Amino acid sequence: MKIELLSKAQSLKSEVLRIKEKIDKSIDYNEVLKKWIEYKPSSRYVPAAAEDGSFNKKYYLGFYLYAVAGFSNMYIEEKDGEGRFIDEFVGDINLSVIKNTNFVDTYFRNLMFLAELKALLNLAEREKPKLLILDGTLSSRYISILPKTNWFISEEFEGQLFDIAISYTDILKENLNNREPLTFNKDFHNEVKDKLISTFGKLKGDRKDIFEAVISKIAYFEYLLLLHKLLKGLDWNPLVIGVAKTSTLTEIFNSSIPDIKIFSSFTQSSGYSIKMQVNLEGKKWEFAEKFEAIEKNIEIELRDVIIDYFYCKLRDGRDILLVELYENPEFTADYSPEDIMDMLSYYSVGNYPFLLTRADKEVRITKKDMDLIEDILGLKYELTGREALI
Repeated sequence: MKIELLSKAQSLKSEVLRIKEKIDKSIDYNEVLKKWIEYKPSSRYVPAAAEDGSFNKKYYLGFYLYAVAGFSNMYIEEKDGEGRFIDEFVGDINLSVIKNTNFVDTYFRNLMFLAELKALLNLAEREKPKLLILDGTLSSRYISILPKTNWFISEEFEGQLFDIAISYTDILKENLNNREPLTFNKDFHNEVKDKLISTFGKLKGDRKDIFEAVISKIAYFEYLLLLHKLLKGLDWNPLVIGVAKTSTLTEIFNSSIPDIKIFSSFTQSSGYSIKMQVNLEGKKWEFAEKFEAIEKNIEIELRDVIIDYFYCKLRDGRDILLVELYENPEFTADYSPEDIMDMLSYYSVGNYPFLLTRADKEVRITKKDMDLIEDILGLKYELTGREALI
């Protein structure tokens, strides 16, 4: 780093202090306390499964190498006081010719969400835990957007590719109980390629960009079906929550400062905030029109989902969590923030559930991992466009 840049940082120090003092003075301490309920949780064991996902990528001239993964784990308490973990992993490695760089991470994150949902559902249906914990917020699962054809190729094929993607809806539903997402299955890829060749002819139907434009849409539809299954299709009705360490929400105090920052700074005791409802209408939820027509019941049920949230501290101190709770009409009224804190407290070291910490460590795809994959594929000396900087 250039010394000139460090001198800029030094000159900014007084501005940082001024902003922090202004924030402190703008908050009414008594108003914060009115919206915080002190509570010391009593650890209570219930069988719980938690998940996390990861993706990473490397760019070469003309294409990306990417890896996506989802991992879920569950802790089983044994009679002798010992315990054991049960794990489930789902992942994929592939090449992408996505051309719209603004949506590269969006596309790979879509695939990651698909992998982690599949991993969680695989484990959940096998072991039937009472509590399912998603890493991050439940509402973030509503941000996933339908990949557009022009992310990969010109828009001239949009209608045809959409029709091809939607034609696989029934097959996707039949595959929901299989261990791997259908869109990660290489045999299924060959089936889609054959259909593209029969539609466009060998010259166009065998092109990677056309194939990926349609497979990305199929992955999106599969994700919607899995999300619907998580919230509406599990016959033992588990409690489904999301746990996050950050948030930008400001609805409780209507301040420019996030609510989580205010609670973190002005409360020290363990407890929880008043409960609020997530505004899902404000999320970037995007159902495709034709999918609504074909799967109207799923579209309606997902749009009718209600998600509540509250902040909590499982231990005294500054660390705080955002907890989102799916309001399942079958039983959610029986669970208060105190009940959820009791369950999370059992699984927590400090203020964070160790099932989520373990999932994060197991699923993370590092640069070292990508370098190893690159070596296996013989791509180490492939041009990236950065060679001129060496």
